[in-house]
Amino acid sequence: MSNPGETNKRESSIILPSLDNWKFSGKYFKYGDHTTFYKDEGNGDTLLCIHGFPTASWDWHRLWQELTRRFRVIAPDMIGFGFSDKPIKYAYSIFDQATLCEELLQNLDIQEVYLLAHDYGDTVAQELLARCGKRRQSSARGINIKAVCLLNGGIFPEATHPRLIQKLLASPLGFVIEKLISEKNFRKSFGAIFGPQTKPSDTELRAFWSLVTHKDGLAVSHKLIGYTVLLSKCPNDWLFQPAFAASLSRHSNDELVLYG
Repeated sequence: MSNPGETNKRESSIILPSLDNWKFSGKYFKYGDHTTFYKDEGNGDTLLCIHGFPTASWDWHRLWQELTRRFRVIAPDMIGFGFSDKPIKYAYSIFDQATLCEELLQNLDIQEVYLLAHDYGDTVAQELLARCGKRRQSSARGINIKAVCLLNGGIFPEATHPRLIQKLLASPLGFVIEKLISEKNFRKSFGAIFGPQTKPSDTELRAFWSLVTHKDGLAVSHKLIGYTVLLSKCPNDWLFQPAFAASLSRHSNDELVLYG
């Protein structure tokens, strides 16, 4: 077992990609009438990384070097996020984001994946997992999910506690609230969700703000955050506990699900 000193030394040796380099080394995929950004690097089994709200695939930049040593890593900016298109007149939904992920994988001729998801991405991953379970029941063809790792996210409604800014954006006044968001208050609110040992640097906060505001992204924030309403108002929906557990049980014993 490595000691903290060794861990810190190893972490300090990792060269973190700048946001400019991240964008420059990315690729683009046509989803319907819109263009979406994604990263595709590494070799081995395919790992699909699904980011959180309100950021983008750059969420994974600190892990990127380690992940791409072991996997071929696909990390999209879902529609409305990051470097992808952010149309105003668009029916944003978890279900549509899941379809985007499936179509991207199909376009890359990928049939089997591991999933790593965080926050908003957890809910998208649940939808992908449920679809996979239904296909297995009917022997239909489609993306096969081998294992899932869900980082902190609201998969259990009763344990979900949205921040004040999330509640305000999801309210009927969300379209007004988003106009009041400045880089200063974004930094304060966003920085507060990190632990004391994982605070983002000033450069990273600047990059996150750049991703949120790219292509006038603040203007769709109130539409993207609608998933929290789904979480709070649909506790008995198939997406949650009973059906989510059922979707897990339909997967074979050689698969693994981690949540934490």
